[in-house]
Amino acid sequence: MTPRPREGGVPSSPHVPQTLALDATVASLAPGGDGVAHVKIQDQRRAVFLPRTAPGDVVRAVIDPTRRPARGQVLELLAAGPDRVAPACRWSTRCGGCDWMHLSLEAQTKTHTRHVRDALPVLWRELPVLRHPAWEGLAYRARARVHVRCERGDVDVGMHEARTHEPVMVDLCAVLDPVLEKARRSLAPLFRGSRGRGEVKLALGAGRRPVMDVHWTGEPSPACFARLEQAVAEGHLGGARVFVGDASRPATVGDPTPWMTGADDRPLRMAPGGFGQANERMNTTLALHVAALVRSLASSGRGIGKAVELYAGSGNLSILLAREVRELVLVESSREACDAARANLAARNLAARVVEADAGTASWAAATRLVVLDPPRTGARAVAERLAASRVSHVVYVACDAQTLGRDLSILAPVYVPRSIATFEMFPQTSHVETVVALERIRGGRS
Repeated sequence: MTPRPREGGVPSSPHVPQTLALDATVASLAPGGDGVAHVKIQDQRRAVFLPRTAPGDVVRAVIDPTRRPARGQVLELLAAGPDRVAPACRWSTRCGGCDWMHLSLEAQTKTHTRHVRDALPVLWRELPVLRHPAWEGLAYRARARVHVRCERGDVDVGMHEARTHEPVMVDLCAVLDPVLEKARRSLAPLFRGSRGRGEVKLALGAGRRPVMDVHWTGEPSPACFARLEQAVAEGHLGGARVFVGDASRPATVGDPTPWMTGADDRPLRMAPGGFGQANERMNTTLALHVAALVRSLASSGRGIGKAVELYAGSGNLSILLAREVRELVLVESSREACDAARANLAARNLAARVVEADAGTASWAAATRLVVLDPPRTGARAVAERLAASRVSHVVYVACDAQTLGRDLSILAPVYVPRSIATFEMFPQTSHVETVVALERIRGGRS
């Protein structure tokens, strides 16, 4: 009888122990953030993934060899590697937000660059990568997602625990903007008397006052709404939206609209509860870089007439791109983000057309010569396939995941060549990095 496989692993065997305690030296970091060590298990050299470790760390770990790759948990740090630093947050080993807080910022930048290189098509891996390191690693986040749980009269406010869907109680978030950290700590008294649990998205609103977008399962206390109104009246809160259960319309208090400083140094309206870059300073650097890439096409005599921006959001890049091309079309699936994009363009007297549609399937005019895309972490495989079969001469791909970027670039590589590759440390203390790749179509290239 064949042994039943363990979940996520390989069939168990009476000859393979379920767990082993071994000493190991971490050789590198995997794209997902874990350290990778190599150990001998039953005369086989096996890779073991170890969370919260750094290259050069010597650790004693308990390892589950029945999984492939093997996974382990550190029991003891025997010797620290050269890139290890003391985490600024005592919750970093449990909270899922900052999986690289034990690494120096320099090591984070170098490792991100290596991960991006390794994900590129093989012939592109020796090309230069322009790196934009983080200026600061703490108190930079202008957005956060917080979990609130009310049970038996207690209110727990936590961040998302690593590798689970449960909240971990954090007394201080070291990477949050101080205004949002103060708002986060106000959530427990705010929800006192409620029942159930909810997710609270925090952002900065008008006048840099915090705003909230709440999705609650259960029964919020009636006093909760009175407290929200009082916080708005006293200026501690800009506004809040509260969705209860399956309700499609929220209860709204004050003005819950998030704002950020745009790359043109003017206020940029965002969609309530929607996507927005959490690092304003690095976002400006990235947006200016994208605009400069497009501007260089015009200055070289290859001016862009028609351009399309896919996954345009609230117009974060659009407010610069609209100044560089003669005709810009924005494609975004969120109605609230489209409304915000139109408002941001109008406030700047910029002309562009905003289309509410799925960017993955939306068509573009045959005369389009530039496509800029900034997809979610899942990437844009369908868009890459359409671009490969198109006549679009230039592509600027903004990515927040190196692996899906590499997958999509492999589709484009037969007909496009890279003109520049740059990384941006948008998320210090984490294994995530933002990447911008500029592509030019090979003359006459068709799939």
